[in-house]
Amino acid sequence: MLSRSRNRLSHVSLVIALLLLGVTPSVNAAPPPSAAVIVDARVHDRALREGLVRVIAEFRLSSGRHTPEGELSAAGIAAQRNDIASARTQVLARLAGRAHRVVHQYETVPLLALEVGADALSELEASPAWITRVVEDMLNQPTLPDSVPLIGASTAWTRGFDGTGTMVAILDTGVDSAHAFLTGKVVEEACYSSTSSGSTTLCPNGSTQQLGAGAAAPCALSGCWHGTHVAGIAAGNGANAGVTFSGVAKGAQIMAVQVFSQFPASQCGGTAPCIQAWTSDIIAGLERVYALRTVYKLASANLSLGGGTFTSPCDSDPTKPVIDNLRSVGIATVIAAGNNGLVNGLSAPGCISSAISVGATTKTDAIASFTNAASFMSLFAPGVSIESSYAGGGFVFASGTSMAAPHVTGAWAILKQAASNATVDAILSAFQTTGVAITDTRTGGSVAKPRLRVDQALSVVAPPTSGGPLNVALQSNGGVATASSTYSDRFPVSAVNDGDRKGMNWGAGGGWNDSSPSMFPDWVQVTFNGTKSITEIDVFTLQDTYWSPVDPTASMTFSAYGITDFNVQYWTGTAWATVPGGSIAGNRQVWTRITFPAVTTNQIRVVVNGTRDGYSRIVEIEAWSATSGAPPPAPTPTPTPGTVNVAAHTNGGVATASSTYSAAFPVTAVNDGDRRGINWGAGGGWNDATPSAFPDWVQVAFSGSKTITEVDVFTLQDTYWSPFDPTPTMTFTAYGITNFDIQYWTGTTWTTVPGGSISGNRNVWTRVTFPAITTDRVRVVVSGTLDGYSRIVELEAWGN
Repeated sequence: MLSRSRNRLSHVSLVIALLLLGVTPSVNAAPPPSAAVIVDARVHDRALREGLVRVIAEFRLSSGRHTPEGELSAAGIAAQRNDIASARTQVLARLAGRAHRVVHQYETVPLLALEVGADALSELEASPAWITRVVEDMLNQPTLPDSVPLIGASTAWTRGFDGTGTMVAILDTGVDSAHAFLTGKVVEEACYSSTSSGSTTLCPNGSTQQLGAGAAAPCALSGCWHGTHVAGIAAGNGANAGVTFSGVAKGAQIMAVQVFSQFPASQCGGTAPCIQAWTSDIIAGLERVYALRTVYKLASANLSLGGGTFTSPCDSDPTKPVIDNLRSVGIATVIAAGNNGLVNGLSAPGCISSAISVGATTKTDAIASFTNAASFMSLFAPGVSIESSYAGGGFVFASGTSMAAPHVTGAWAILKQAASNATVDAILSAFQTTGVAITDTRTGGSVAKPRLRVDQALSVVAPPTSGGPLNVALQSNGGVATASSTYSDRFPVSAVNDGDRKGMNWGAGGGWNDSSPSMFPDWVQVTFNGTKSITEIDVFTLQDTYWSPVDPTASMTFSAYGITDFNVQYWTGTAWATVPGGSIAGNRQVWTRITFPAVTTNQIRVVVNGTRDGYSRIVEIEAWSATSGAPPPAPTPTPTPGTVNVAAHTNGGVATASSTYSAAFPVTAVNDGDRRGINWGAGGGWNDATPSAFPDWVQVAFSGSKTITEVDVFTLQDTYWSPFDPTPTMTFTAYGITNFDIQYWTGTTWTTVPGGSISGNRNVWTRVTFPAITTDRVRVVVSGTLDGYSRIVELEAWGN
């Protein structure tokens, strides 16, 4: 997150407040200019306490900064390597006689890895001519491999959706298009930067505007790494960079727009020049994105910048009109929420109501201490210790809402690839209705917003074509909606099959309203992408609290605006016929669900004959086809008659586990009576916290000693977003547990039940029966899974 100047009426500008706002690069990031050697306090403490400490010393080069060798000529490479070698020789000479050991010498980077004592550390600190800083040699884990799977992007990739064919725009400090993580991705560039009122342009051509290749090259000032890091999170691809991780939309292209200008130290409150962005330059950049909407398949524009704080939407901000333009053509403007640690406010321009504002969480779904949050914010996404590309080469870790926003920007590209005509409203609804529920529990905080889950949202806008019923009316599945009349373009008929059952943003694209009050019939028709066999139609009308709708339930009623009398019909090929049970009178249900024996048709319609206030209003129409695989039948109960599930929570069972990924995957879910794992990722089942580190275990203690003859273990289904009642023959191919032991406590030790050693498993439901055993607890010890994580939906133990 970058910061906006407080003087919004005179010189409205956006400031990179990297250190102040918590957006901090890790050990590999270039340090700020300094005449003194910077040494981490922890390094001093450890050297004094432990005698020796591993450190990395960074050399001060005569050229001022290290240039990746791939950008240098042969002569340039030789000169830089000589510079590094000279600095190394001088430093090692000064360390002679001091307690130290050389761990690594590097030929191409200005670093030296050492193990040093207190005297050697003091010598390094006294060498500012050769050393810029000394940092602790830390143990680090890659973090995009954590955050990308966490939000479900890698699962979306397995379905063939990685953003290919789409583009994301990164309005920031420029993007290093030569970075291996971004090879071939930056296909459009622009720069809008000012020379006026104390600022100097940073466009490479020295002008205030530049278009074309090279226009968005990052500057050499401190902080200009930021845009490259953000771009990598959104759309980086590790395949060409020699790393095992990628950004969220690894197949997407990038439009890089450099919008920052240089300001003298006197205007930055420091001793060195800084970079800030005029609001007018940002607007020009967004307008350029809008101008190219027909040239590229633009999904989203990322603004990891902002400042000021607002406790309500800041729709007077001059950036709003261009954001609205983009939203109107299906392009989301995704903006960081800000890093002021507020629990009731956002920074501008993220506080604009038509923007997609993003707060930051940790990779264990805790609220990041620095993040802003507010009731009018859109989403949370991971933003702590995120590793991504660094301008000039390599990778660094950084934290901030700047890092959270591009997760959403990339996710938008994945869903636009899957559903190219989906509106911003429809995609936002998919994210908000499927994400992991996060509540801000900081003092004074009460914000509850979803944390991004790409795979589950993908299943809303583009349900899988196998493994379950398919909504053939959905726009992204080829459905086309028409109507007898439409009140205005604010109530488009296309909203009735966009995937949003709630009717979000009613009066601004949230649903359909006819134009002829009290003149019936009115109708809405959906034509499918070919002939389909359907067995269910669902009709959703307007909720009473349409300004703040919630996910409808089968029991939700209306009293103000809904449709009361209507017929649900299908086309026979020659005439319209009402589906069995499709004549509805006196309705008060928001959600009307009609199931019937299969009918074959290429279109359906709802004919409205009566409403509460004269207007016909429909939020969504769904038509479900079983041709892509009907749900399997419910299983026949298998336990011995007269036995009970003594592991069930309702019977006193208490579950514990070796570890738990986060509160979204509670171990209490394994004995709640739900064999399907409904709402996976939001309380539907247990997921361990230590991928590929086995064994993992789940234990259920009974309410006293019990005699049991059967244990049943249910693991995760492939179609976890829409699970079925499991059967003994149901198999998995993606997420289940493959090798495990079912054990009971003898009173002194754990023992495997007869037949309880399972290997090579592919069944969702594993049932083990055995001669009666008396025990007060059972457990499942997992030693192998398909993807490294242990996942259990339900654990049952049947006895007296």
